Amino acid sequence: MQVTATDNFGKSFKLSKLPVATLSVPVGGIVLPVPLDFDYRAGETDDLIDEKAIEDEFSDQIDALMGKLAQEVKDALNAALRSSVWAWNNGVRDIYDTGELASSGEVSAGSDGIIVSYSAPYANLVHNGGYIHPYGNEKARPVYLPARPWVSSVLYGGGPVPQFDFEKFLKSNLG
Repeated sequence: MQVTATDNFGKSFKLSKLPVATLSVPVGGIVLPVPLDFDYRAGETDDLIDEKAIEDEFSDQIDALMGKLAQEVKDALNAALRSSVWAWNNGVRDIYDTGELASSGEVSAGSDGIIVSYSAPYANLVHNGGYIHPYGNEKARPVYLPARPWVSSVLYGGGPVPQFDFEKFLKSNLG
């Protein structure tokens, strides 16, 4: 039996046994179609197919792919922190000072997507901007710190650093 299938990038191809299905996986707020399961049509080779073994192998491959995606996103976020493109006091500079913010970052992967988090207590202020009292002195006049949204820029685009190219990642790792 031959089946015509379409891959994640819109190209048609012929399959003789197993058409591939896809699942839309949310990755940092972006939904990516990735192969996740196998579907097969009843036929004369049914007794030769070990569906559980195929699913287990495929699950292992997805886990490895998601781990690689998490590492590449983490690398892109670190590069964004070190890029001298962020508005600061009538100029531009990087966000990397002591390294505490960068080292507090974590990108974890699961079969349903990736999670980006930063645990430095000032991460939200750096990302979204806001007012502070210099050196914690409540009597001092508040100072505005501009937003430097490195996470949003990497994941969703629209910032001074390049958006992570999820499509390129998938093409290079699935094709």
